[in-house]
Amino acid sequence: MCDRKIVEVNNMKQSPKLLVIFFVTIVTISFGYIRLSSSDAAPVSPKDADLKVVQAPPMSKPQARTPYTEPTFGASVVRVTDAKSDVSGGDTSVGMKNEYSRVQSFNVNDTYIVVRSINAYWYLYDANTLKPIRQLPFQGEVEPRWDANDPNRLYYVDDKKLVAYNVTSKQSNVVHDFSKDVPSNTAFVWTKGEGSPSMDGRYWGFMADDPNGKPLALLIYDLAQNKVIAKRNVPSNAPDYDHATISPMGGYLFAGYDAYYDRTLTKETPLSSVGHGDLALDAQGREVMVYQDTKTDSISMLDLATGKVTVLFTIDFSKHSKGFHISGHAFKKRGWALISCFIEGNYPSSDWMDNTIFAVELRPKGRIIRIAHHHSLYNPRVEHDYWAEPHATVNRDFTRVLFTSNWGKTGTEQVEMYMIKLPENWIW
Repeated sequence: MCDRKIVEVNNMKQSPKLLVIFFVTIVTISFGYIRLSSSDAAPVSPKDADLKVVQAPPMSKPQARTPYTEPTFGASVVRVTDAKSDVSGGDTSVGMKNEYSRVQSFNVNDTYIVVRSINAYWYLYDANTLKPIRQLPFQGEVEPRWDANDPNRLYYVDDKKLVAYNVTSKQSNVVHDFSKDVPSNTAFVWTKGEGSPSMDGRYWGFMADDPNGKPLALLIYDLAQNKVIAKRNVPSNAPDYDHATISPMGGYLFAGYDAYYDRTLTKETPLSSVGHGDLALDAQGREVMVYQDTKTDSISMLDLATGKVTVLFTIDFSKHSKGFHISGHAFKKRGWALISCFIEGNYPSSDWMDNTIFAVELRPKGRIIRIAHHHSLYNPRVEHDYWAEPHATVNRDFTRVLFTSNWGKTGTEQVEMYMIKLPENWIW
């Protein structure tokens, strides 16, 4: 369901309940990268002039909250989390990460970051100092999502309720109870951990699941009206919907990789050969899906209104299998998406995209800009390595990228979250 030859281990998720610096005083060369002595570094544009095959240089695991210059592409990178010291309140996790590629981790003005531990505890970080502020007062697959306007407001799901939490006042209130909107045997209303609201925060796509995780209904909820504006019951023989999410303008709801629906949930458009992907806006503001086409071995773009498919670039699987995650959440930098690629197994790179994080322009023969190596090692035979998938995600103006890495330490769940800083208007 996720990519060619690599299948995401869904059962690894928790159950629903449960850089040039302005004043450099010390620069130390350590295993191929430059450490910067300041707590911050001036962002620079990646120096990727071509798409030649480049191996990730050997590097020791960076220290937390100490920026370094990425040796291959020149971007400023910093390890944000330190699971050994940052987890708290009974959390025994050995790893911390950004939630997922399709989820916006930054609040609306880029002052806070939401981070999850592998045991699904949630933490609030200062996006400027990168220091943890505190553990948030909810645990499990509760899907925290930032408000589109209020930088202090965070939403999460609690069984059949949508709850708002203010990170400043620490107060919570129930926004909507879906109990009357869904079948009586519904246990959870959620996106299955991978969905996001529309970019203005108004429209939300949900699925209603029974206690065993079987989908019962699809919903579109309008936050402005505080009501469910469309519902579609899921027949018992329907595909096992992997997740639910809504498009950037709220025009379409996706239910996994098999179909998408208009806002009324009456018009169904089947999908085929769709691997991992995300919804985005092209340069003209059209709603599109950027995805891995498992039939043509390409990264392609689907125009949701017309159904037209545009191949962005092809993928070479002749040397080894690889997986992809895509983030289309740079809504202020329309016409671009972020992609992270990882190899299945510990092999040297044989293609320009292997083990890298890169930006792709959403047009035929568009530009591709590599940003960084993620140094995460994925072994498909080791269940713990689900957490090592990079799941790179981008903020709204494409100046911050988050990704997860085990830094070559496979089979341990010892992952950390990293951040890449990029200057304003570095792509145009």
